[in-house]
Amino acid sequence: MDVSTAPFEKPWGNYILDKIVETQAPTAISWLPQTLGWQIIFLCAVIYLLLKSYGAYKSYKKNAYRRDALKWLSQLESANTENLYQQLPLLLRKTALIGFNRADITQLDGEKWERWLDSQCKETSFNNHCPTLLYQLSYSPNVNLTEEKLQVLVSQIALWIKYHRRQDD
Repeated sequence: MDVSTAPFEKPWGNYILDKIVETQAPTAISWLPQTLGWQIIFLCAVIYLLLKSYGAYKSYKKNAYRRDALKWLSQLESANTENLYQQLPLLLRKTALIGFNRADITQLDGEKWERWLDSQCKETSFNNHCPTLLYQLSYSPNVNLTEEKLQVLVSQIALWIKYHRRQDD
């Protein structure tokens, strides 16, 4: 007789378990809240999460100009061409024009511009670290600057772009 096709003989296994009847498993339990109070709390939590997500999305979209300016600044540093450093004041001015009132910014130049930049961001100090450097780069075709001064200027501009307070904040 072939062992693989042989049927099990009656009583197979433990003869005590032969009379046991298996119970049916209960139906799946719903994870949704069943009572009105928990449903209201669940709905409030969903609305709160949606509002927070929408606020984060609006903030992300509102600060797109900062990301673009920082990306341009990093590309400028990697190019390492001295002519491109003369575009730093333009980058800073364009960034400020997006976040602030155009009429206020267009009237500022020289030391007033640097003081205004410092007043909008607590982390920077253009007056102390690189006075008149923005003005020189804007209007002088040949500015003899050390690499150290340019790096200080780039770091001040990056800090200002990251941390300035917008008019509508």
